[in-house]
Amino acid sequence: MFNYNNQNGNYMGNNPNGRNSNQGNAETFETLQNARRDLVGEIDAIIQYDEHLHKTNIDIAKQTWKNIRDEELTHVGELLGLLYYLAPYQKEFVEKGLDKFNERLNKK
Repeated sequence: MFNYNNQNGNYMGNNPNGRNSNQGNAETFETLQNARRDLVGEIDAIIQYDEHLHKTNIDIAKQTWKNIRDEELTHVGELLGLLYYLAPYQKEFVEKGLDKFNERLNKK
């Protein structure tokens, strides 16, 4: 089973500065899982609006879908912020992945 403690030994969002300290582990875990599901939903919506955007030549439709898609991208950022708050260790993994990608990119 995966260890949900971050490097400081704190369970997900129960961080040293006291934020989230009143929440139980089960509640925090459920909130984390809901945020992950919401993130998937936002990404699915981005894909859908992008497909609509690229399949029409009607300017007002393009403008509408582009605006909505861009709002969904903002939601992705908000949800990532929530995930990092609830489970700080995840930010470290994402940053590690970005570093690996950038290394690969710079080798080209």
